[in-house]
Amino acid sequence: MPSSTTSDQKTTPPNHEDFHWISGPGREESFASFVELARDISAGISSCMQIIYTRDLVNEVNEDGDPEQVSAPSIGKSDSANLYRLSMAAAGLLRHVSDEHIARMNKFWDE
Repeated sequence: MPSSTTSDQKTTPPNHEDFHWISGPGREESFASFVELARDISAGISSCMQIIYTRDLVNEVNEDGDPEQVSAPSIGKSDSANLYRLSMAAAGLLRHVSDEHIARMNKFWDE
């Protein structure tokens, strides 16, 4: 099979830049990356919980309503369980990273 690139073909270098919530001089602060991580993880957990809550609410309304007015939930039971487990894992990750920062701070101040 012939190659799709040739030696005289010029490649364009990527110009991707990492996204950061904090801009300017605050970006250089020692805890800037942790603050951004905490913001992203908490936003993800919040989104998961909202999706799960909406699914549960639709199921409750369906149980209390007329059979002809039943509406399908946005996600199924297994997807709901997966989002719940993802939220628990994300919260655990945030706790773990926080514990690492706490340990470093305690070690620094104990010296």
